[in-house]
Amino acid sequence: METGKSVARTRIDSEHPLPPSTHPGKELRFHLLGPVHVRVDGAVRDIGSPQAQAFLAVLLLQPGRTATLAELVHGIWGDEPPDTAVAAVRTHAWKWRRFLETSGVGRDALLSRGDGYRLTLTGPLTDVEEVEGLSASAAEARTRGHLEEADTLLKVALGRWYGEPLNRVPGDFAARQRARLTELSTVLSEERCDIRLALGRASFAVPDLMVLAAAHPLRQRAHRLLMQALHDTGRQHEALAVFDRIRRGLAEEHGIDPEPELVRMHQRILAGEGLAEAPSRGTTAEAAPWPPRAQPGWPVPHQLPHPVENFVGNEQAFSSVVEALLPPRRTGPAIVAVTGVPGSGKSSLAVRAAHQVQPAFPGGVLHADLTDEGERTAPSAVLRGFLVSLGLPRAALPEGLSDLSALFRSMTDGCRLLIVLDDAHDAAQVRPLLPGSPRCAVLVTGTRLFPGLPATRRVRLGPVSVEESLEILASVMGQERVCEERAAASELARMCEGLPLAVHAVGDWLAIRPELSLETLVRRIHDEPGHLLSRCETVRTCFEKNVRQLDPELARAWTRLSWSPGCLTAASASRALGVPHAHAEVLLERLADASMLERRAHRGYVFSALLRQFAHLEHPLPVTAPLPPLVA
Repeated sequence: METGKSVARTRIDSEHPLPPSTHPGKELRFHLLGPVHVRVDGAVRDIGSPQAQAFLAVLLLQPGRTATLAELVHGIWGDEPPDTAVAAVRTHAWKWRRFLETSGVGRDALLSRGDGYRLTLTGPLTDVEEVEGLSASAAEARTRGHLEEADTLLKVALGRWYGEPLNRVPGDFAARQRARLTELSTVLSEERCDIRLALGRASFAVPDLMVLAAAHPLRQRAHRLLMQALHDTGRQHEALAVFDRIRRGLAEEHGIDPEPELVRMHQRILAGEGLAEAPSRGTTAEAAPWPPRAQPGWPVPHQLPHPVENFVGNEQAFSSVVEALLPPRRTGPAIVAVTGVPGSGKSSLAVRAAHQVQPAFPGGVLHADLTDEGERTAPSAVLRGFLVSLGLPRAALPEGLSDLSALFRSMTDGCRLLIVLDDAHDAAQVRPLLPGSPRCAVLVTGTRLFPGLPATRRVRLGPVSVEESLEILASVMGQERVCEERAAASELARMCEGLPLAVHAVGDWLAIRPELSLETLVRRIHDEPGHLLSRCETVRTCFEKNVRQLDPELARAWTRLSWSPGCLTAASASRALGVPHAHAEVLLERLADASMLERRAHRGYVFSALLRQFAHLEHPLPVTAPLPPLVA
């Protein structure tokens, strides 16, 4: 059974255009296509301040995905958040949990994940999801030649707007979503007018198309449809005037000519030809284009998360990645693999490098996390998300992985597109997601070494230096505090083993505790080795996710070996695990390939101190269950 990040959409057909949600106990419906409000069993409930609405919008409009603390802060306040931003986000989360509890849904519907949050309610929760389901069903109905059904579904979808989407909700995220949803309304309006023309109802389409053309004076599809509708109703002179108006507008504003299809329509009207056979008016499934075409006006995808602004260390690796993504010539796509131990900053480096090279990829940037709550994300789910992001309607997507992969290669052929695949499990998961065009580039991160991946460059991240760790601490908790306790800060950096994630986490923890001295914390960590990890939830979450990626036998072996002191060899591992020497040797190699152990040349393998502490926190006593024979 495949697992994916996207929340399953309930299919909406003509007999049941609006199926009910399946919430436990109570039915919640969040309305975002106008002033934001929520209904609980049909009754409108107060949902707090505009900032609280902005917090909720980030979660609702990324269904099934964990929103990090940085994304929430940036989504609500943009590039200049107040000093109280983190505390405000936590307060909003607490208030929404209380709201969900009093609504009869339960506090656990909003879960903490790492430093962020995730809604676990099943959909459709919002009118946005309803509209997406209706529009997908309409596209499918049109492909089958059922134009009446498609027209009805689009009418229902357009009726869901009741004002400006996310009206008065602040923040960058809301602004981007407001633009997206407004564009979606325009696209669906054009599509419905096109269908009405195909049904021979041009006179009913003219008023709406006049409004669209006036609101978007340079939108060529709206003007082309208006010209067609005017021509079909015997108003040829008005249709020619529409062409003259947009031709002048395009020339004055952008110095370009109208698109070829608009010019051909103008020529047919001048020649007095009928437009009944115009391509946009296909009425049968056989007339539908294949492969499916992207929806007109669909935005270029730019899906990168916000970069870490205080990124420090691994500058040589960063330069190597950027250089590899932008070679002067190649015969296939650049495929760059960034690997390293858990917490070494692979994702942060990849996002920063992708932002650096983004201008060189006008086709856009696609981003996917290939691990969801420690579980492998199915390549087919990722491909469906990518293809929809590129403008294909969900109804046009094939079912099988090989067909999805082939369609993705067709869609990306000739495009300058960057694809970022974060936290991949293995090469088998990545290969179906690779484009074929040499104009594309792929950036893959993960703890494993990806044998079998046709990488053009492999970059292994090492620990950052103590000085670089101090820079990270200073950027998080202030330069003055680090300078005042430099010796303790240096010791704390060494305890973090040069892992940027750990340094950031302990810096964040100290930043909100200005009364606690660094020397006191260092002393506590010396007295209680697990004290550092107990204060760093993001590090524990990262380690837990990587342990969950191991198969059960390997995870048990890793936990048991954590109780073996010193350097591990095949002989010592064989004694500790009670397995043959050859079996122990393979287990050690696999754990090192997964970055859960470190190779020390010919001297064997060692545990990271932090990973060893994590293993002991999770399993206070050694695991004694017998290991089964190794399966080749």
